Order: sequence, then structure tokens, then C-alpha cells
Amino acid sequence: MADVTSGNTVGYSEVAAREGLTFYAPQFLGIGVRTIDINAIQLDDDGAGNVGWGDMMQIVGPLGTASATYEYWDAAMYMGEGTVTGNFWSNDGGTTVADVSFDAGAGVAIDNPNGYVFNIKNSGEVYTNTVEIAAGEGLNWSGNPYPEAISIQAVQLDDDGAGNVGWGDMMQIVGPLGTASATYEYWDAAMYMGEGTVQGNFWSDDGGNTIADVTLTQGAGFAIDNPNGYDFNIIIPCPFTL
Repeated sequence: MADVTSGNTVGYSEVAAREGLTFYAPQFLGIGVRTIDINAIQLDDDGAGNVGWGDMMQIVGPLGTASATYEYWDAAMYMGEGTVTGNFWSNDGGTTVADVSFDAGAGVAIDNPNGYVFNIKNSGEVYTNTVEIAAGEGLNWSGNPYPEAISIQAVQLDDDGAGNVGWGDMMQIVGPLGTASATYEYWDAAMYMGEGTVQGNFWSDDGGNTIADVTLTQGAGFAIDNPNGYDFNIIIPCPFTL
């Protein structure tokens, strides 16, 4: 569900989590700050009280080998220890609020090992610019930060004409396809005696000339694997104007 209100500048969303890793891209920026605080991502189990009570619900991805754990803490319950009351992300599994923020288009994976039923919630300013994130070696966590679905083909890898990405490098998107993946390809029908219908860069689901038909819903996250450490930017154009 996505609801954009107040002159299409402020929005709210909730995405249903699944068991295991839920790849998620925060959709809305903090108002006036143009970034997303990790604690703007909240897990709502409709009062069941499961998430936040020692369940080790974790965010992985942008913190590298570390993680942030979703906690519930009430200072009054613990003789005033700590300053937090309510749910928050902690990077020490205790009373310390994690100080982590994301740029628009960054993604995370929220681990739900016990299969709890909950929604991932986020609210704030609607992002209306093109995402441009510098990729690093290994997994690059990204996603669709817009309150509108986009095609996987809207996600482009730009290496400023170097010609590395798309030429058999096995640059892959993992996450929204489950156990499958999509590979970033370059194909020119003229180069291959007319075989296929694609010209240019695209995501393929067979490592060839077949275009992957994958929709990234609002808030859908993914990870782009860059095993060779190429320099490139992940670019995702905004699909709408306000």
C-alpha cells in the first residue's frame, strides 16, 4: 500500500514482510533532511508484540558485516536504564539507538527468521529525483524508493562509457526474484546476425537476449552483485513528476 498526500509531497507506506530476508528500499525521506534515518523504518505487527522482544529481527546490508537489531525498550521497566521508550533499531542489542542513515535508493534486507507476520512502515517526503549511487565491490543494496512500481529494466548501470558492465561480467540482481537472478547484459542484434530483438543494456533472466519481465513494486529492494569491483553508478530515474 502506498498513500501520497499533502500535495504529493508527503507519503506513507507499508510493505508486508515475508519469512527470511525481505529486501526493502525505504520510500520516503526525512522531512527537510533528504536522507532516511534507520529508525524511520518501523515494524508493525498490529499489537501482537512479537517483533522487538528478543526476536533478533535484523537489518543487514548497509552496515556491512554488522547489523542493527529491532528492540523494544521502556526505561520505566528497567529502573530508568537507557533513554529509549518504544521500538527502535539498536546496533548493540540494548538501549543504544543505531545512528545510521540512508540515501534515497539505498536498500536493506530485514531478516525475519521466525516467520512473524508484520508490515514494514516508512513515512516522510516523497523522493522525486533520479537515484544515482556509486557501486562498490560485492553486494550493493538498492531498490525502488518511489511510491510507484517500476520495471527492473529501469535500473541501469553506468560506467561512463568504459564498457565493462554488460559484457559477460555476470553483474546480477538478487533479491526480488527469489532464488533466481537477473544478469545485466549488452546485446546488439546487428552484432549477432539479427538474433534477438534487444539493442543496448538490459536485465536478462537467461543470461542471453531475453528481457527479464520483473516489476519492482514500491519499496522493493534488491542487491546488485559487483564481484569484479568495477566502477559504475546505479541509476534509477524517477517514474513520475509532481
